[in-house]
Amino acid sequence: MEPTVLHDVAKRKSRPVDDAISAVPGEWRFDQDVCLAFDSHVRKSVPFYDEIQRMVIEVSEYFVRDESVVYDLGSSTGTTIDLLSRAHAGKQDAQFFGFDLSKFMIKEARKKVNRSNVRFYRKNVLDVEFSPPANFVTSLFTMQFLTLAERRRLLANIFEGLIEGGGLLIVEKVSSEHSVFEDMWTELYWDFKRRQGFTPEQIVEKANSIRGVMKPLTTEENIDLLWQSGYSRVDICFKWYNWAAILAIKNQIVTMPQVARIDSKTVAPPPRRNRRHSHRLRRGDEDD
Repeated sequence: MEPTVLHDVAKRKSRPVDDAISAVPGEWRFDQDVCLAFDSHVRKSVPFYDEIQRMVIEVSEYFVRDESVVYDLGSSTGTTIDLLSRAHAGKQDAQFFGFDLSKFMIKEARKKVNRSNVRFYRKNVLDVEFSPPANFVTSLFTMQFLTLAERRRLLANIFEGLIEGGGLLIVEKVSSEHSVFEDMWTELYWDFKRRQGFTPEQIVEKANSIRGVMKPLTTEENIDLLWQSGYSRVDICFKWYNWAAILAIKNQIVTMPQVARIDSKTVAPPPRRNRRHSHRLRRGDEDD
């Protein structure tokens, strides 16, 4: 008997994931074809994409002022930097920097945005030097493609590069802590993609193409990483099934416990609840 040969596995053909984009399973890349169709593809793929961009602008108003510096990590075709630089055109000497590893993305971004205070660089986000220091950093749909070790390194670098009180806004796809919710959110997300015009075959092939490439964490894991990296104020500002936006603020002010005197003895008050895990305690029964 002749052994079975898995011809289909060896061939690994590129398959359509959108009308103008094809990809091989497990080999999603931001190549020229993807970059040329990126703006259309991302709007069809990411729920509330335009609303998220509007939210970025609104949140930035709390951090960007005269002489501020803004960094966009994984700037793709420059949409976020374009909107930010337009929104803050009245700020004196504000600077905007976009970084992306794809030369095709950088090319498209430079065609889209041509302002003296906006610059794009082809660079790995892990190698970005935050000089001058940043007032506001955005990372939209980028960290989900990094390994855990790379995320830790990048978050630490951003923290060191932020001014006191500076903000980091992360938006990305997230996993659920429970399999029942993971299945629900995935199916509902696929319903959304069908409403955007994707065929069932394209939806499946896109999922296949990002196997091992996209590495989403849970919302809780993202928050914990931010706490571990030094950010003292973290909150979720957007959540839709398996997509989330998280805002983190660098604030190194430490409130020391006050000392009370009782019966001529120095007594420290009971410790306050660990704020880093308050998002977990709110879920219910741990401290009741």
